[in-house]
Amino acid sequence: MKRPRYITVPEHVRAINVGPATVIVNYRNGRAETLIGPAARWWDEATTSGYAEVPGVLDGLAEQTLCRQLLEAGLISPTFSRRPGQHTASGPPWVPSWGTQEMTAGRGEPVRVPFGVTARAGVALAVVLGVLGAGRKRRRMARLVWLLTWIARRSTGSATADQARLAINAVRRAGLVVPGRVACLEESAAVAVMLALSRQRVTWCHGAAADPVRLHAWVETDDGHRVAEPPSTARFAVLRAIPERDNGGENDA
Repeated sequence: MKRPRYITVPEHVRAINVGPATVIVNYRNGRAETLIGPAARWWDEATTSGYAEVPGVLDGLAEQTLCRQLLEAGLISPTFSRRPGQHTASGPPWVPSWGTQEMTAGRGEPVRVPFGVTARAGVALAVVLGVLGAGRKRRRMARLVWLLTWIARRSTGSATADQARLAINAVRRAGLVVPGRVACLEESAAVAVMLALSRQRVTWCHGAAADPVRLHAWVETDDGHRVAEPPSTARFAVLRAIPERDNGGENDA
């Protein structure tokens, strides 16, 4: 693949600097890449300037290889004219945890919730799994983003932390009987769908953290309170939020 002269970052791609690395996510196919050192610097300078060639950062072969890989992943696009893309966002100040903050390795004892609430959670979870599983795999994340954007626009009230917590506990219980993968992505989306059935709204968040580099999805109330999450989730910087945040840092796919 010949390296183009000009590149830009598509609207469905988000990038954030989490300290020792830059994390880039394609919100159409869900593919994520992590760049460090000179590669991360090349990304920042190339996407800011709009030029595919950045002198003095990588040698010619490394630059060509990185550019080709990012093009194939759909994280940058060639253009016929110079069109600087969106800037790489900056996460919260990164401080090594030295192992003092760890994500939970297993699930705790599920919280009991009324059967009717669990049944609604099961419906919401089925909707999410159906959206993710239907159609082409390379568009699965785009379908999920469309669903979350659609329900957010039709929700008229803000869910309280207690309402969101009840929904989370119900979705987690419903997920115990699902024969497929139900992790943070599926759970958080199902919580948003479940609450939307009652016209209640939460903010769905997808973010990245370092130490080590990882992705996570969760829900927040309108005031920014992260619901039913361990303290270590505070280390995650938001890559994508639905509904969009007022700071303009998020865009529709």
